[in-house]
This record gives sequence, structure tokens and C-alpha cells, in this order.
Amino acid sequence: MNRIKKKMIGIILLAWSMTMAGGNAQINKSQLSTMVLKDDTLIVPGVGAASILIDMPEEEMVLIKGKPFEKTQNVTHDFFKDVLRIKSEIRLPFNYLYTYRNPFVIIGFQNKRVSFVTVWGSYGVLIDGVKVSGGVMEIIFNYGNEGLSVIKDADNSIFMYPLKGIAFVDEKNDDAVDGTIIFKGVLNK
Repeated sequence: MNRIKKKMIGIILLAWSMTMAGGNAQINKSQLSTMVLKDDTLIVPGVGAASILIDMPEEEMVLIKGKPFEKTQNVTHDFFKDVLRIKSEIRLPFNYLYTYRNPFVIIGFQNKRVSFVTVWGSYGVLIDGVKVSGGVMEIIFNYGNEGLSVIKDADNSIFMYPLKGIAFVDEKNDDAVDGTIIFKGVLNK
């Protein structure tokens, strides 16, 4: 593990331990953004994941991630409705998508800026120190029920915290996180 990652993990653990101890561990958005850019495993609700930040210009994102494995045509769609095929009051509009591998990441762009980041699989660690691989129930235990919205069908569920800007996809209702979606933390009905 290189020195930067050790330092980042230390910062995350410090913030988490102060939160659990009732302290006011405040990290400003600029610091959070820098942490996300430097650590592709870090997931920060409403800020970014996989070294990608919400509202990042497309050109800057390509400088960091390189050319995508795949790019969709320029259209106007909603990620929840048109890609995941779920009914949601929350909208994640995009004009086109970039897809990357290792980890498998889908990035939505609107007006040439990152609109949302989706990391497929149970890859990553939340800013609170919770591993996504721990499952949906561990994440809900950490975040609580306040502000939680659950969208279910016969086989799948999405656990969403709209005000925080994060959602977790559970494709087989088996408590495994099959995807993490980061978006702007506002309720956009």
C-alpha cells in the first residue's frame, strides 16, 4: 500500500471514529474532492467515486480516466427510467454515458459535465469507513432509516438516500451491493 493510500485511510478512520465518538469531524468539500480524486476506491455521497467528481467537466474526467471503453450516442434520457428500468421520483438525466472497466464504471454526462457516477459490483469504501462489500444492511445500519427510499420489484431493490446523493443497487434482493450510484444530493422530482 503506498503512502498516499495509507494517509487517506487514516483520514477516513479518524473522521469515522470522531463521528462515532460524537465529535464534529468536518471535512470541507474541497478536501473531500481531493480525496476522491486520489483514491479510486473512495466513495463520497453527493461528491464522487472512482476518482470522478460530480459536475466535473468531460475534458478533465478524460484526462484522469483516459478514453472510455464505450460511449453512447448523444441522447436525452433518465438513468433510472431508461437504463435501470425502474419507476422513481428521483431523476438522473444524462445526454450520453461513458463506460470503463476495472472497476466497471458508468458515468453519465449532462451538458458535458458529470451528472452521476455508477460503480458496479461491491467495489469501494464509503467515506464513513464502511466497505461496500459488507452489504446493504451494513450500509443501512451505518446511515440509518432517515431519508431512506426503497424501490423494489420482484427480484431487485434500490436503496436510495436522495438528500445525501447515493443509492445502492441490490439485483437479487440478497443483501449484496451490486452497484453504487453517486449523484448530486438534492431531491429533484
